[in-house]
Amino acid sequence: MPAIRRPPAGGNRYDYKNWALSVDGVTSAYVYPLRRGLGTVDIAITSADGVSSEETVRRVQAYIDEMRPVTAKNALVLKPTVTAVPVTVQVKLDGIDLDEAKRLIRTALKEYFDTLIPGDGLTVSQIEAAISNVDGVIDLRLTAPTANRAADTVNRIEWFKAGAINVTEMPS
Repeated sequence: MPAIRRPPAGGNRYDYKNWALSVDGVTSAYVYPLRRGLGTVDIAITSADGVSSEETVRRVQAYIDEMRPVTAKNALVLKPTVTAVPVTVQVKLDGIDLDEAKRLIRTALKEYFDTLIPGDGLTVSQIEAAISNVDGVIDLRLTAPTANRAADTVNRIEWFKAGAINVTEMPS
């Protein structure tokens, strides 16, 4: 279906994405044109279980090297670098116990982090919103992370994922 919506176009970003996705083991591909300068295209790939294997990266690189136009100076296939983000929060609860709140908050945070793709920044207010939307959480104090974070896309393709999640009750 992607080939119908976005037919081959001589090496545009959608071609690189489709080429990467056509290799077994690749479930997602993210294309960053000109990231390393003129004539460069970088492709970050992921697999069903997260980060792709080195073998998958090699196979995708070989296929893209075969398919890319000769005018494309350099195409680089890489795995995103996962950065685990620890979350520490104090919550005030109503009508729910702490164990249930922890379970629901972990689920909500996993869902938020699952929306982030390699190269996306981390937004503290979105983390707070995910927690405050949990039924029974009436107030919160997020102590980590404390600031928004831009993903590093200069030296690597950073991919934020949930790290250790620490939930405690606010003192009365």
